[in-house]
Amino acid sequence: MSHTPTPRALALDVLTSLERRDAYADVLLNAALDRAPAMAARDRALASNLVYGVLRWRNRLDYHLARFCRQPLKKLHPKVLHLLRLGAYQILFLDRVPDRAAVSEAVALAHYCGQPAASGLVNAVLRRVAEAGPGLSETLSPVERLSLLFGCPGWLVERWLAEHGPEGAESLCRGASRVPQLWLRIDPRRLPREAALARLHEAGIEAFPGAFAPEAVGLSGGDPRANPLVREGLAVVQDQASQLIARWLSPEPGWRVLDGCAAPGLKATHLAVMVGDTGAVEALDLHPHRVAQVKELAARVGCGNCSAKLGDARTHRWAKPFDAVLVDAPCSGLGVLRRTPEAKWRRSAGEMDELPALQGELLGNLADAVRPGGVLVYATCTTARAENEAVVEAFLAQRPDFRVSPPPAGPVDWRPLVGADGFLRTYPGGVDGTGPAALDGFFAARLRRETAR
Repeated sequence: MSHTPTPRALALDVLTSLERRDAYADVLLNAALDRAPAMAARDRALASNLVYGVLRWRNRLDYHLARFCRQPLKKLHPKVLHLLRLGAYQILFLDRVPDRAAVSEAVALAHYCGQPAASGLVNAVLRRVAEAGPGLSETLSPVERLSLLFGCPGWLVERWLAEHGPEGAESLCRGASRVPQLWLRIDPRRLPREAALARLHEAGIEAFPGAFAPEAVGLSGGDPRANPLVREGLAVVQDQASQLIARWLSPEPGWRVLDGCAAPGLKATHLAVMVGDTGAVEALDLHPHRVAQVKELAARVGCGNCSAKLGDARTHRWAKPFDAVLVDAPCSGLGVLRRTPEAKWRRSAGEMDELPALQGELLGNLADAVRPGGVLVYATCTTARAENEAVVEAFLAQRPDFRVSPPPAGPVDWRPLVGADGFLRTYPGGVDGTGPAALDGFFAARLRRETAR
């Protein structure tokens, strides 16, 4: 009989593994939950809350812990540091967990994880954190204040302040700290949205239609992997902003479409639904395991017209041009930090500065695969201007055969989403008075190729 860990023990194991491996938190958490099938739904929710809460507020937690820990936090054993963070998160952010319970559970976990000698330190530090409360020093600089208030690294706060000013930076920081809304993309070929909502309501699942993407259904919570529509291949988990990218490209039925950076395949399969059985989508990715991801998703959701192949989008050539090409470029992911909070502590300003060159390479090569009269969409899930507007402007300066195309016709009202320059922008909380709230941060430029090069 397999042993079912406590929610706190499971969270500790996930956080410790995440520290050792360059992996996504959701992948490790889902794997850990799969190994504990007997864990109650309430405990699974608590484990998830603990993992994401610690990742979301790591610098804030460390600020409070460092005040009462005699040795530098970076010198602590990683398990002990995660123990302290778990305890501090419960004390500072979870009203339903009594402080004494958070402390005693952390002390017990010290024995569970093989660090019994640290139990005294854990007990003393967390008790002092509880006594001191959540207040921050009044002497913090503006950057430090925003950084700690919203759980964002200082270098990122500085960048947002420079680009968007105090109000815009605070809006972006607040958006990055929020617990994200869970969205599904329904497959209208097999289940109209109204029918999907009815099925979910019959199953006792609170759901509502999205305000922007026509296939979007929002959920009030729960494990999306257990959702009946997801399990039956009738829906996939995908934010509204991400769903809008395929709509922004807006391929016609029967078109041949290329997704040049396709994994995990959410946009490729969306495009495959839109072009229909008479059309085709070719999905390209650089890594074999990610090509396999696209193939698996396409099979699961019934997109037989979506094929995936291995290739480097910076250099790959095609014998025949496509009607439309999507360049969903690798980026800093600043627009989806609320979904991947671990990325906040892995990214650096230097790494971000290297991305525009790669993005320009991808855009330049994939543009050659567009037929005259065809459509090219460059998209990212970041708010960084250097990765968005600057990349597109540099491309257009070198490629007079492309022009910015107006928003496509169809079921989406693009007016609140598109700026005067014709580019699509969404933000988690709006910024500079623009952009709708409650959407992940995405950028997309729709370009049309007028002539052969």
